Amino acid sequence: MEIPNLILEMESSPKVQEDTDQKIDPDLSVKHDDEAHEAKKTEEKQNATRASTLDTILKSLWKISFFRKELISSFTEDELVSELRDFILTHPMESNGVYDFLVTILDLLPRWNTGYEHDKSLKSMFEVYEMPKKMCNRCKTDTEYPLELAYGLLLIANSLREFKANSFLSFYYHYAFEDLTFENILKVIRTTLMLPCDKEGCGKRNYVERVINTLPSVFTIALEWENNETEEEISATTSVLATEFDISEIYKYEGDSIFTKYRLVSMVCLCGDQYNCMAYENNRWIRYFALNKEVIGDWNSVLSSFFKLKIRPEILFFQNVSSYDCILACVFVFLVCSQFHQLQWLGR
Repeated sequence: MEIPNLILEMESSPKVQEDTDQKIDPDLSVKHDDEAHEAKKTEEKQNATRASTLDTILKSLWKISFFRKELISSFTEDELVSELRDFILTHPMESNGVYDFLVTILDLLPRWNTGYEHDKSLKSMFEVYEMPKKMCNRCKTDTEYPLELAYGLLLIANSLREFKANSFLSFYYHYAFEDLTFENILKVIRTTLMLPCDKEGCGKRNYVERVINTLPSVFTIALEWENNETEEEISATTSVLATEFDISEIYKYEGDSIFTKYRLVSMVCLCGDQYNCMAYENNRWIRYFALNKEVIGDWNSVLSSFFKLKIRPEILFFQNVSSYDCILACVFVFLVCSQFHQLQWLGR
């Protein structure tokens, strides 16, 4: 009685059933092979896209002089991009966008740099520690919330466009500010959070103010797009952007540094389905895409290229002006001294 049972189990096993199906339908095995091939092609395409995106972000980071200064003694640009990209790809990357890639890179930088978690020299350049504070206008109660770590600002791109297009808001805030600048628009967007007073019996809702005590070397602004914007919508959004801002206009700064201005030095942009790097080099903007390099020119030319090519800037890297200028000054002094010594040598 056991033998028939054994035969029945074998006949109903998946392997036997698959062989039987293939005999009945000879195209079934071909179909399975095609599906496996398509799945492999999809995975390879995703990996290639991921690697290309990482390359663009890393190139944009390299264009930040403060970041590059820490690594230039050990790497060239190509070496950094290749080695750091390969290192990052060995780690899980659950990403919903290019900003998530950037966060992953920054989180992994300490381990790649020295192999020790506690070394955060590169990562710390981008860290912004915010202290949310609220003062009740009614009972004057001050409330401080736990310190928050961020890498800058993450904004919905169309919020910039809508703010500019809303005539009532523009009219109202023109009276609140002497000049409706880029940083003032950012400040308005940042101060939309309102919470009730914590004092018992009060409950009045007040705006939450963001306070910082230290300045990051690099301030990041990330824009989330819908990816179906028209040329006009892209132009209306990017026209709000500026190449320089004062961080003390966005946050309440309680530190002692007088250098609170930041200057745009590089961007990660999406053009079609390919990411580009735009960087400010030698007093002009340059666009890097694939293996190509294109000189764009001044900022107005950049804005024109956004419109004409439907380019969406997704990550903007601003460097502290004091850091940037000090490095340029050092380079200038080095070049002058080198030239002076060369002339002395020729005069002998």
